[in-house]
Amino acid sequence: MKLYKYIMIPCAVAMLGLGCVSCDDDGMFERDSNEAYIFNGEKSCLTVKGNSGKEWSSYMEDNTIYIQIAPWLDPASELDGVVAKFYVSMGATVTPDPSIPQNFAVDGGVKYTVTSEDGKKTVTYTVTYILDTNMQAGGTGGFNTGNDEAVKKFPELGYPGEQGNYGFSDSRQYGDLNGYVAFVGHDHIVLMARQYSAPKFDDPAMNIPDENLAFRVFKKNDLSYIGNLNVGSLPMADIIAMTSDINGVCVAVVANGTGTDLYYWKSYKDAPTLYAHLNEKLCPLTDGGNYIQITGDIFGQANITANDQRGASGNHFMIHVEDGQVEDIQTISTGIASNDCNQFQMISPLRTDINSSYLVGDVEGTSNTNNTIRVFANTYSGTTKVTMPNVLQNNWQAWWVGTGASLARGGARRPYVSAMVINGKHYAAIMNGTAWWWHNDVADVDDLNTRVPDCTWAFSTNCAWSFGGSCDWYWNPETNEGYLAFYTDRFGINVKRLSCFE
Repeated sequence: MKLYKYIMIPCAVAMLGLGCVSCDDDGMFERDSNEAYIFNGEKSCLTVKGNSGKEWSSYMEDNTIYIQIAPWLDPASELDGVVAKFYVSMGATVTPDPSIPQNFAVDGGVKYTVTSEDGKKTVTYTVTYILDTNMQAGGTGGFNTGNDEAVKKFPELGYPGEQGNYGFSDSRQYGDLNGYVAFVGHDHIVLMARQYSAPKFDDPAMNIPDENLAFRVFKKNDLSYIGNLNVGSLPMADIIAMTSDINGVCVAVVANGTGTDLYYWKSYKDAPTLYAHLNEKLCPLTDGGNYIQITGDIFGQANITANDQRGASGNHFMIHVEDGQVEDIQTISTGIASNDCNQFQMISPLRTDINSSYLVGDVEGTSNTNNTIRVFANTYSGTTKVTMPNVLQNNWQAWWVGTGASLARGGARRPYVSAMVINGKHYAAIMNGTAWWWHNDVADVDDLNTRVPDCTWAFSTNCAWSFGGSCDWYWNPETNEGYLAFYTDRFGINVKRLSCFE
């Protein structure tokens, strides 16, 4: 039997090594004093915590070890002055001392020599790096991590008021924007603030729209303001809700008499282009409970969902797109009342085919009360296959109360759910929380409990009477990375980078 010790802090290594051989009285353990190697584990032979704070794994070919880092990072900045962690054969020594920080981006890499306990055998390993080019390309492994790209509070986004100051008579000044976030292209995000584009819907006294604040556009990587969305001749008040498709094409629901128009933007500078005129009246609510969701490519195959009027059956529209054309419009009934609690419910398609299953985000019970949030994965016919667990304390947050708390304002958007299909795997972006907390996550649809590492955004704010939040995402299969943007009233925007890189 070969035994290994962990190279990190020399005194700790010695303790671990002694502990491994303390029960050798009956010959259970054998010590191979002539062995000299770095242990090549199933997933990694060496790990390094980079200067970004991310821990990177590695793989070995012959005696060269390649640290795999994400391709958007500068290796010299990420790998200079960091410590490698690895196992070696029992009793072996290593030079140079592994506890000494190294620059693993240096030309030729860093060389470690492992010497066996008896001093008769030495092996030299070269540790260098490689820019990981998609560990899971073409497979069904989905993505494996998310990293914060940018976070900004609403005053930093250019909206008047103060975050956390609830003394203003105008609730917009403490962040009640009724915001919809959407990507417009791969580089920009538009935040539609309906409290500035159609203020009458909430308070007739606020009857002056603000064109500068209604549709602001930001760079996705740092959320710097760069201008406004070109809405052309569309009346701002008629633009009801926004999202984007998997490619970042921004799509809006626009009221048109008794029907609805769908418009799209590939760039925030473009004039809006009519995508389809529908006789059905999508998003007919007069409060904050309207939504639109898209799974797929609106110029290829996609499903688009939006809310209908509220009722006991939980009705929603599902619009099927083939070859960029609307082919079918159906009413989907969740079988769960959408006119109870604070009267919010939404669905998001899990596939792009005509009979797609879908996520359901629903509230039930008494509004502004703990344990009122429900998230389901339903079949096309409405049969629930997966339910978010009733208690999430063990796997999500220690302060969690049941499934989370609905909001008090009529139609306030929580839980906001968005189905994400990435590399053949299904995820659910879920916006949830309590009266004083938001907790936004990406969960595996297989159990609606297992979370993607580093895709959590949790923060405290008095959100019970807010309009809630929204989220949007896109995926770029050419680079195998994507972006997810969370917007929450009374706070602001958080952008996550989604990757298939280890």
